[in-house]
Order: sequence, then structure tokens, then C-alpha cells
Amino acid sequence: MKELGKLLLLNVCIALALVVVAAAYMKNPRLERLLWPFLVSMTYSTCIGGLAWWILPRCATRFVHSKWLRWLQLSALLSVLSMVGGTIGFALLKWQPFVNLYLEYKASMLTCWVVTMIIGTVSYVIEESKYKMQATSLELRTRELEKEKALKAASEAKLQSLESRVHPHFLFNTLNSILSLVRSNPTEAEATIERLAALLCFSLDRHGSLVSLEDELKITRDYLEIERVRFGDRLRFRFEVDESLYAVKLPAMSLQTLAENSVKYAVGAQRSGADIVVTARRNGNGLELEVMDTGPGFDPQSLPQGHGLDTLKQRLEAQFGENSSLWTRRLNPGMEVAFRVPC
Repeated sequence: MKELGKLLLLNVCIALALVVVAAAYMKNPRLERLLWPFLVSMTYSTCIGGLAWWILPRCATRFVHSKWLRWLQLSALLSVLSMVGGTIGFALLKWQPFVNLYLEYKASMLTCWVVTMIIGTVSYVIEESKYKMQATSLELRTRELEKEKALKAASEAKLQSLESRVHPHFLFNTLNSILSLVRSNPTEAEATIERLAALLCFSLDRHGSLVSLEDELKITRDYLEIERVRFGDRLRFRFEVDESLYAVKLPAMSLQTLAENSVKYAVGAQRSGADIVVTARRNGNGLELEVMDTGPGFDPQSLPQGHGLDTLKQRLEAQFGENSSLWTRRLNPGMEVAFRVPC
């Protein structure tokens, strides 16, 4: 229906244009004298335009790809449409019972042919240009989608690779803790194995790379409890977290990585051990998580490539991009390691 409306509007415009041309040659172009030329032009344009609207799209798709042959085929088709449609229009005007019109068939056909060639060629050029623009736009969108899919696949593969480097590291340290208890304290070793089993069960049942802060705190607490079995009173820790933040999502094992870093460089680096404080707070539209300790500190630049903090930084970038950050700060005494994720 919309296309028919456009066709009718085009026919009216063509008829009006022809009437304007005819009026230019009249000595006294009054409205009543222009009515019949308008109806005649409207009849011809409707007959030819209707045929063109129905036939041209079906035939245009079968045109050859050669530019010159395509234009030759278009010219031949427009000529046929002008003759057939013009003849139908001529017959309707001759047989109408309202007024006796003087029309010459040859002159009418010549006018129909000229107008049809001009309007048809312009319309075809416009439609072909629109088709090429749509095809180009579709190709660009397809390339953009393929590029986005490739980038997403690469990002997911990188994220999975980084995560695979986190889990073995955590398991290795945990198993070392258990190993130190097997002979000295079997009961405590059994309890530690149960904690490890719970952590492994959580890791295997987890869907996706993000977990809630509540679950991450549980992982971190279990880890520190396991390490405290090995270090005893040398490892002292506490959590300062607002429960309203428990639903915020963050990468799995991220907070545990910071706690593991403090155990290694603070508790394990001095005979007196260290205090570890785990803090989570909202700052604007982000969640900041900090792990502070009272150890001797460390130089982040001296850490080997692929270290836990380096891996965590890459995971944050892969997951959140510029909306995340990780930093370290020396305290007096101690060290602070923190990261930020959007919430």
C-alpha cells in the first residue's frame, strides 16, 4: 500500500509537470483549459507507471552484469512499457464517453516514449544507487560484527587463559599448607582438606568468570584459615566489609590473590608474622577492595612477569577495560594492594 501511494504521487507529479509544459505554450492558460491535459497526462502516466511498477523490479534482477548491456536492456524494456502502457492509455481516452478528445496516436506514443525514458532512467539510477549504498552498508555492518566477534573471542580466550593460571597457583600453595599438617596435626589436616574440597566444589560449580563479593569473601576467608594452620599466630587477619556490598560482582579469586600476596610477602617474610586487613567500600560508581598488611613491603617492579598481581591486572583489563584499576601503596609500616571494579 505504501508503494502504491508513492506510485500515485509520482504519477500526479509527472502529470502536473506535463501540464506546466503545455501551459507554457498556451496563450490563455486558464484552469478549466488545463484540466483535460492534466487528466490525459494522468491517464498515460498511470498506465505506463503501473506497468513499470509491476514489471520493472521483476526484470531488473535478471539484467546482465555488464554495464552497457544492462543499459541496453533497460532502454528496450522502457520502450516496450511506454508503447504498451501508452496504447492502453490511448484506448481508454478514446473510448471514454464524457468528452471527444482529439489525440494522435503517433504523437502520443512519441511523447510517452520520451517521458518514460527520462523518468524510467532517473528512477532506475536512483534505485540502483540506493541498492549499492544498502549493500555497502550491509557489508560494513557484517565486517564490524565479524570484527566484534573476533575481538570478543580473543578476549574470552585470553580471560580463560589467565584464569587457568590462577587456579593451579592457588591449589599449589594450598596443598603445600596441607602437606605441612599431615604428620604434625592430622585432625587439622582433615579440616583443612574439607575447606579445600569446599573451595574446589565452588570453583567447579561456578558459572562465568564473575562472582559476588559475598562468595569471594568466603573464598578468601577459607584461604586465610588454611594458611593460618601453617603459620599459626604469625598470621592475624580481619575483614571490614559493609554487608550491603555483598551482591557486587567481581572476578573470582581476585580478592584471594591479594590475600595470597600478603601471606607471601608479609607473613612469610618475617618471623613475627603480620596483620592483614581486608576492606571493601563503595567509591562513587565503583567498588574498591583493599588488602593491607604490616609486612616489610615489596617493590612491584621487581615482581616476575606472570606474578599473581600481574595476572589479576590482566584479568581486570580483559573483563572491565578502563573501568577497572589495580594499584599498590607503601604504608609505614606495611603495604597496601587494592583494585577497583565498576558496580
